[in-house]
Amino acid sequence: MGTEKRERQKANRAQKQQQLHQEASRRKTFRFIAIGVGAVAGVFLLAWVASNFVGSDNPSTPSDPVVTVPVTLPEITAPQITTPADGTVTVGTGG
Repeated sequence: MGTEKRERQKANRAQKQQQLHQEASRRKTFRFIAIGVGAVAGVFLLAWVASNFVGSDNPSTPSDPVVTVPVTLPEITAPQITTPADGTVTVGTGG
């Protein structure tokens, strides 16, 4: 059995060692996660670069020309509404 002072020193040393171990564990976990996130970001960056530069084999002019077809719509006339003196309403086509 050691003295009371020696027991306190041992306890403090053990507590300090435990704190150092926890801090090292946190750093290791953070490093592991950072490497994983960086790897995933690298894969996405590589895929983006590959899709923009490797996959651009398209010629500057399209192979299928764009054809525009003019569309003519029939002329629509509104019906004329007339009201005779007797108060009845008749709808006609104006002709």
